[in-house]
Amino acid sequence: MRKAFIALIVIQLFVMTAAGVRAQDEAKAVKDINLRFQVLLYRLYELSNMNLPKGTNAANGMWRDKVSGDPKLENLYKFPITGLTGDAAKLAEVFGVFYAGTYKAFTDNPNLDATWAGKGSIYRTALGQAGEKVYGISFNILQSAGGDEAENKKFATEARNSARALIRTIDKNGPASSGAFANKRIAVSVYNAAHQALQKLDQLFAGDFSGPGGPGAKVMRQVFAEITTIPTVLEGPWLSPAWQLQFQYVCLTGSIVMEKVSPPENK
Repeated sequence: MRKAFIALIVIQLFVMTAAGVRAQDEAKAVKDINLRFQVLLYRLYELSNMNLPKGTNAANGMWRDKVSGDPKLENLYKFPITGLTGDAAKLAEVFGVFYAGTYKAFTDNPNLDATWAGKGSIYRTALGQAGEKVYGISFNILQSAGGDEAENKKFATEARNSARALIRTIDKNGPASSGAFANKRIAVSVYNAAHQALQKLDQLFAGDFSGPGGPGAKVMRQVFAEITTIPTVLEGPWLSPAWQLQFQYVCLTGSIVMEKVSPPENK
């Protein structure tokens, strides 16, 4: 009887240990996917911020070129994501949908060399509105991770002020009348990627964010939702600077918040 009791305890300990190892492995896998998403967003932000629109009516073609030729972004999904289970598998699938669609938006839509004689005031109005929308975009993404609302409002205000400063820089260039600038199909393609990723996330998580991937999934969901609110079409041949600006701040805020919610590795 004593031997049977000891054997039962050993079996229970083994099951508990195995479950603990699986939980640690899943948390580590979740952190890996969160990190990939964070890197993707930050790199998109960084390259945009380094290549601001050259005119009030044309997003920078160099931004498109840098993204499509960036080795960090190209290799981000090449590392195998196999054998995952639970929330890690769900996050990996969602990330794959968004990454593939967004990366292709830049690689498959080359810059457009064109001329334009429209009204620059239309684009300037949209650009000004975009700067003010940065507050709501940033605040909503910050709130998706919880935290102190007052601090979130403070950060969102700083983001809006930063966007206003960038707009003043862009304003100095005035509208472009000709040249090779970013293709406006990028906006439509990124919208589609975000929309598809949002649908996939809702399908896989079904509103249950209680697992280890829940915090990251909620942030991802808000990032995708904010992207789908950015207007994709204005008259003229090129991608709107207003779109580039708003997308840039979605990526910046999303990358910051993903770092906050990523689960710590067990030492």
